[in-house]
Parts: sequence; structure tokens; C-alpha cells
Amino acid sequence: MDSLWTGLGVLLAVLVLIAVVLVVVLVRKHRRVHRPDTPVPTKVAYWLSLAYTAFPIDVLPDPVYFDDIVVLTSGLIYVSTSLRRKDQSAGERPS
Repeated sequence: MDSLWTGLGVLLAVLVLIAVVLVVVLVRKHRRVHRPDTPVPTKVAYWLSLAYTAFPIDVLPDPVYFDDIVVLTSGLIYVSTSLRRKDQSAGERPS
């Protein structure tokens, strides 16, 4: 029985660590998105993906978070790609 509690404790610790890493990543993305030179479509994609995740009406019922995860991940991938391209094109321009 002790090994069960130990295993659950380890699982909980791993889930908390994953959540902390995810929060740090989201905070960094949030700071990058809110720079004044961020394109408007990137900001819109960011906020729409967050709004869909928080909105109570979903494509799938709430106990199934697959659609929320897909929308949020897709939004973050789009934002990351857009900001990376913008940063690369800014580096190519002569100062």
C-alpha cells in the first residue's frame, strides 16, 4: 500500500512540474505577444485560442479536453512561428 502512495506522489510531482513548465512557457509567449511591434493577426490568434479554451461552450463536452488542447496548441504554434518569422525578417533588414 505504501508503494501505491509513493507512486501517486511521484505522479503528482511530475504533473506539477509539467504544469509549472507550461506556465513558464505561456508567460514567455504572453510577454512576446504583447510587444508593440507584434502583428495584429498574431495577437488575434493568441487571444482567440485562449478565449476558446476558457469559453464554456465547446465542440466536445467539457470532460473531454481534447478540442481545447488542440486549439490552444495550434494557437501557440501559430504565434511562435509568426514571431520567429518576424524576428528573422527584422534581423535581415539593414539598420
